[in-house]
Amino acid sequence: MLDGLSLDGKTVLITGGGTGLGLEMVKFLSRAGADICVAGRRLDPLNDALREIDHNGQKGLAVSTDVADSTQVKTLVEKTLSEFGKIDVLINNAAVVAENIVKPIWEIEDDQWQTALDVNLSGAFYCSREVSKHMADRGKGKIINTASGFGLRGGKDIYMYCCTKGGIIQLTKVLSFSLAKYGITANTIVPG
Repeated sequence: MLDGLSLDGKTVLITGGGTGLGLEMVKFLSRAGADICVAGRRLDPLNDALREIDHNGQKGLAVSTDVADSTQVKTLVEKTLSEFGKIDVLINNAAVVAENIVKPIWEIEDDQWQTALDVNLSGAFYCSREVSKHMADRGKGKIINTASGFGLRGGKDIYMYCCTKGGIIQLTKVLSFSLAKYGITANTIVPG
């Protein structure tokens, strides 16, 4: 797949890029030639991602960020722009996994529900909001949001994950309709 993909000269910002699917994105996108800012809450996994980027001969930046905090997101984007001068692609991949638990609705605590909303949905909104003006001013950009098949079909007793991933799909639709006139595309990937 990478044989025909060239991202030379492109800058990609990936949230949740230190582990799992995000780390795989870092590996492949840096192999394709992209410089990458990788964001996540924990520094150790981010440093592992930086080593992958460096191994592939690309420039990398790691920024410890909680995407549920809009001020941290603002700092993330500022640092990325300061380091690379531009953001061509935003990949909203950060999500809470530990809270992706199966339990009856009456057992879900307010703080569990709020955390899932803040990270999985508000985080993608904050990041998209923060980069969209920069992209609009440049007349181009790509926003890619990671959802889930559960966001399309639901799942038994998986309230927080299903609802937030369904919200991601709708957020992407609104971004797509609203930002196209500025040369910005928005798409959702649905692993699984």
